[in-house]
Amino acid sequence: MTYKNLSQKILSLLQEDGRQSVRELAEKMGVSATTIAKRLDQLQEEGILRGVTADIDYEKFGYSYLAITRFKIQGDEFSNVIELLDQFPQLTEIYEITGDYDILAIGHYRDRSDMNKVVKRLQEHKGVLESNTSMVLNVLKERGHIPLVKDEE
Repeated sequence: MTYKNLSQKILSLLQEDGRQSVRELAEKMGVSATTIAKRLDQLQEEGILRGVTADIDYEKFGYSYLAITRFKIQGDEFSNVIELLDQFPQLTEIYEITGDYDILAIGHYRDRSDMNKVVKRLQEHKGVLESNTSMVLNVLKERGHIPLVKDEE
């Protein structure tokens, strides 16, 4: 195997199964384990590979309510609102966005009461001008992967 697109190929394999060892990746790619280890270190140092995490089905752990909340934020309070959002472990993703709202947060909640407490606490912050929460009825696609390597490579 050539070293062309080595990083993309490593990352593609890790997207399929992040539990693969350096040795397993090396065998699949036909290169040395040392080469794979060095490239993984480089990808981490560059911030491309931010970590390998478990893909957990939160619903099976009792977090049966999934909601998306959008927030309009008073400009000078943006960092304070972000600090508040970080205090809620139920909010697994937080994005700064364009459009009518400034922040989008994805939350996993045990029940409506849990969701209500979090959303109301956030709405009380002086920097939150407006919020809009939508319950997810059905997950159609989650944690998709962008193909990093073309089949012919």
